[in-house]
Amino acid sequence: MKSVADYNYLIVGGTTKAATTSLFAYLTDHPAICAATYKETRFFLSSDYPLPSKYRYTGDAEAYALLFPNCHETQLRMESTPDYLYCEKARERIAEFLPQAKLVFSLREPISRLISWYRFAKQIGKLPQTLNFDAYVESLFAYLDTEREGKEAEVQHMQTLQQGCYAVYLQPYLDQFGPARIHTLFYEELAAQPAVVMANLCKFADIDADFYNDYAFKVTNRTENMRNSEVHRRYRDLRFRLRQWTHNKPIIHNPLRAIRRTIEPIYLRLNTQPDKEIQLSKETQHRLIDYYQHDIDALAELIGRPLPWKPLPASNS
Repeated sequence: MKSVADYNYLIVGGTTKAATTSLFAYLTDHPAICAATYKETRFFLSSDYPLPSKYRYTGDAEAYALLFPNCHETQLRMESTPDYLYCEKARERIAEFLPQAKLVFSLREPISRLISWYRFAKQIGKLPQTLNFDAYVESLFAYLDTEREGKEAEVQHMQTLQQGCYAVYLQPYLDQFGPARIHTLFYEELAAQPAVVMANLCKFADIDADFYNDYAFKVTNRTENMRNSEVHRRYRDLRFRLRQWTHNKPIIHNPLRAIRRTIEPIYLRLNTQPDKEIQLSKETQHRLIDYYQHDIDALAELIGRPLPWKPLPASNS
């Protein structure tokens, strides 16, 4: 009988708000891939990582097989947990228990990603609606200045500033797995040329890229400006709990998923409003540019190619 270690895996990680949900959907549709029963299994995250999960490693790696109940032996098993990028324990466990795994990391220009996360944190009620972006950034720098060991296990949404320093987190993965098992892609390219990005990813994963020739690339999990963030927080919590309970019960899960696809667009029309442009001062802009520039340069050198981001304007500070 085969163990978890005997199969081939494609593990999708990366930063938050970098289209990992859309990427998971695109890969799930490929016939050569068998996806985990839900996105973000979070299985290999450390026990104190501040994200809930039904299945978390507790000493038995074979429990990972429960997330792939209907896979053919020849299929590539795939899951997506963005926060694996930021978790040292996850890196160590994947290396130990999935010796044939390949990893994909989706990244996004750090300042636009931070703005998107700010919108998202308001959407799900993690930040007060009255908090402006400048004040949020100020709180992140203040939090960084007082950081102590283990703080990443306390408040996830306060980690967003340093989590935009991708080279710091990507380097240990490259050291441990080697460049042949790591593929880096970018949100901006996936949004602009999804067919090209998916063709390159298929080559890396050793699966047929022709599947995506006439594929309809739809964006999922788009950040919205909510009318009532508390209602949306409760809706997301209910959705998460139902998915945890039904993911391995297809007789229940599939009809509920179909119902969700019908009612969610209606719900979003009722509980969203037009986006407001995020205002940031020149001081905040320059502060963020200064903070990220060194890591951006390091990332380009690390992956060996130019980044698909417009050069950050020179800071006056």
